[in-house]
Amino acid sequence: METLDLSKRRILAIWWLLFWRSLVFGFFAGFAVGFVIGLVLGLLRVSPQTIDAISSISGFCIGLAVTFWVLRSALRKRFRDFRIVLVGLDATQTTTQKTE
Repeated sequence: METLDLSKRRILAIWWLLFWRSLVFGFFAGFAVGFVIGLVLGLLRVSPQTIDAISSISGFCIGLAVTFWVLRSALRKRFRDFRIVLVGLDATQTTTQKTE
């Protein structure tokens, strides 16, 4: 398996994917969940402080879930001239031993 240099262009491509997808999908997911929570709790006449606390905690959890999803999608993406691959540490030793 050929390994490539961690050039600035490749690092920027990975960073940009993680950044914009987390920002966009996190915003829309957080907005949707926050809207529903705010609406339901508002109809139940819950205090604004409680709504803020619950919205903050749920926003954090949604953001965390979105970042895991974005990272998973980045690991599956094929970039222009590379893709990210996880390789076990003994994989190179096993491959070398089989070819000898």
